[in-house]
Amino acid sequence: MARLSIEELSRLTASGEINSVIVAGVDMQGKLFGKRVPARYFLEEAREGIHTCALNLAWDVSLNFGEFDYCNWDTGVHDMKTIPDLSTLRPYPWSPGTALVLADLEEKSGEAVSIAPRNILKRQIAKAEGMGFKAYAASEIEFYVFKETSDSAREKNFANLKPLFPYPIDYSIYRLTVDHWFLGQLTSNLEAVGVPIEALKGEWGNGQVELNVRYAEALEMADRTAIYKNGIKEMAALNQLMVTFMAKQDTNDSGSSGHTHISLWDTEGSVNVLHDPDKEYGLSETGRYFLGGMLALAPELMVFYAPYVNSYKRLMDFGSGAPNTISWGIDNRSTSFRFDGKGKSSRFENRVPGADANHYLVIAAMMASGLYGIEHRIDIPEPIKGNAGVMDLRKLPTNLYEARKILEGSEIARELLGDEVVRHYLQAVDLELKEYFTVVTDWERRKYFEFI
Repeated sequence: MARLSIEELSRLTASGEINSVIVAGVDMQGKLFGKRVPARYFLEEAREGIHTCALNLAWDVSLNFGEFDYCNWDTGVHDMKTIPDLSTLRPYPWSPGTALVLADLEEKSGEAVSIAPRNILKRQIAKAEGMGFKAYAASEIEFYVFKETSDSAREKNFANLKPLFPYPIDYSIYRLTVDHWFLGQLTSNLEAVGVPIEALKGEWGNGQVELNVRYAEALEMADRTAIYKNGIKEMAALNQLMVTFMAKQDTNDSGSSGHTHISLWDTEGSVNVLHDPDKEYGLSETGRYFLGGMLALAPELMVFYAPYVNSYKRLMDFGSGAPNTISWGIDNRSTSFRFDGKGKSSRFENRVPGADANHYLVIAAMMASGLYGIEHRIDIPEPIKGNAGVMDLRKLPTNLYEARKILEGSEIARELLGDEVVRHYLQAVDLELKEYFTVVTDWERRKYFEFI
């Protein structure tokens, strides 16, 4: 049972099978926030919405409060309304007696909070529908599992942690069986919460795993990804393990990607409009322009693909397969955008985002730039054959500061996403960079302490 109706929730509440409901919004980082309320109160009142502080859109991943126009002491650090989307109501199987519902964020006036990630994506979906299109997406997210708890990792200062398995197992079946006691929980619980899994595999890093989520309409896929990431961390903690979705958790280990596939269909969802068997590469004119827009605007939207200082450590390590060029290819994993599939399976894979990205924003940026490409008929160069990482191609931004400068100067990004959105996420970058340039790091102590 992947979804619950209000009638089913009422019945399960009356029978005592469900006693609480998690009402969860999505923050800037793609993490779930909100409140757990008694199921009876949810049915009586909270189904119409609860209040949460706007701080949830004004602090960083570790809850450092920043200088944001949207929420500050001059605004009173005000409340916003968290309105349950009842179509997302579902059981939460790894927390007995619990249901989960995702929520949209509104101002007290009833207007949508423009900077909220779920609302940003919904605007792009509406734009696509107005142009006669529907987007489908799928996420492939990698993560590391450690035989640690939050307490033990902190005691070790997050260094020299013990991985779930101490060697690469890329595509190996052996460890998938040995560690099925935990990995099996992930797949069965995610299936039960309405996040259908396509496959689970080992990855190249020590303790690194990848779970592939089945494709769905764009908003549904972003919802699945948020639930997936939150749930995996919770299930790990409940099993005395720890998971990280850092893009690059160790200098000497592989990065964790957040590859995102997207396809464009007619509004009935019956025809994949990227495909044309009579055209070059089997790519329709619409498909060429959609890809052209994503390629052209990738540098300007890089903040949404790679939002943290650490994100770029993965992209600098091309030996692990992370792309660093503005490029596309046909089934070529060295390029930033990979075209693959035929007919209904035709799709573009954005290989730039890491596992740390907010996939509401990733998909929104892909849709915004792709639709812009269609509107402005932005064509594509020849596909790359060979290793794009060693070719003389235009590079993507190599660090967050560079990506910030490009976004700040982009009138197109403001046109597509709104000035308020661009300003807010620039302020998020400023908060990240301010802390990064202030804190003395282990690298600095190793490099300078003894020798200066």
